Amino acid sequence: MKKHILIFFFIFWFSVCQLFAQKISQDTLPDNHLLFTLNILNDRLEGANEYLEGFKISMDLSNQFLKNGLDINNLMSIVRNQEITGTVTYPNGRTTQITYEIVHHRETEEIYMKTSLGYFLWQNVVIQDDKLFFVINWWYCPPARKVDLETLKMTEQLLADATDWHKKDDRICENDIESNSWSLFCALKYASIKKMGEYNHHNTAMQTIRFVIDDLIPDHGFEHTLMDYNNLPSTEHKDILSVLTIAKERIIKEIKKTEK
Repeated sequence: MKKHILIFFFIFWFSVCQLFAQKISQDTLPDNHLLFTLNILNDRLEGANEYLEGFKISMDLSNQFLKNGLDINNLMSIVRNQEITGTVTYPNGRTTQITYEIVHHRETEEIYMKTSLGYFLWQNVVIQDDKLFFVINWWYCPPARKVDLETLKMTEQLLADATDWHKKDDRICENDIESNSWSLFCALKYASIKKMGEYNHHNTAMQTIRFVIDDLIPDHGFEHTLMDYNNLPSTEHKDILSVLTIAKERIIKEIKKTEK
């Protein structure tokens, strides 16, 4: 009897996986989610999103692992215990490195992809016919750290007085540094470099500010959220400080949760 139950469960689970792999597509996902399909290519997994022409993601793995066939548990174990890297390839051929890690997310372990574009969580991971399917939220926000709070505080200091802020952001920050007159974006970028030692366009401090603006102005249609909000005719200096205050409160709340 137990044997029959196990066989039934296996067939049911296999069918669910097949159904998921067949049904999930970019068309069924929210706009800020991207579906990637990776295939075995020599000693790596490599693939792309069907709508991002020329934009590729790879994951370097051992020949031995790939010869044994793809298995999600083995993949998780390797990422957990070894330094696994890969590359993002842009349409113009330029590349940037990926570092893969395991993170705890919503009471489970997930694969986490760290790049110069931002940090992205693999969701809805499915392996079928030696293909690896996963979804990333392009706006995923990495777990908050104290350095994110320090970055926001420094940004707030840079923009403390109305005379320290300007409404002509062009996302070129050299003039802001020279004149000590900052747009929201350039103040965040400068503070990120000073506090984190590097600049990541989707670090948690910057992402949290973007999310706050999204909440304040739903469906805003901004192409560059930080610049466009900064330059919006209705945005005043007090609004910039308010956005920073709300973002700090969110970061503090998240840090307290992780410290429990």
